[in-house]
Parts: sequence; C-alpha cells; structure tokens
Amino acid sequence: MNTVSQVPSIADGTTANGSSLSDEIVREGARRMLAAALEAEVGAYVAELADG
Repeated sequence: MNTVSQVPSIADGTTANGSSLSDEIVREGARRMLAAALEAEVGAYVAELADG
C-alpha cells in the first residue's frame, strides 16, 4: 500500500475543493496513519482472541 495519491491542484496552489495542497497532503498522511493504527489494533485484538 505504498502508493502516492495525486491531488489535483490549480495554478494558485489550491485543490479543486479550495484547500491548499499542503493541507491535502497532511490530511492524506493522517488518514494513512489512522488506518495503520486501526489495522494494528484490530490485529492485536484478533490475536488476543485466538490465544484465549
């Protein structure tokens, strides 16, 4: 899952929805971090259930 999403931008550095490109990059990074944390949490929970 190591892909880089392309966020379309216009000439003034904003995206189509009006936020800055850097804001979109930060949001995408936060989404990835949350997804990874959730996957780890679920994995630990499932492993704990399997051992019990």
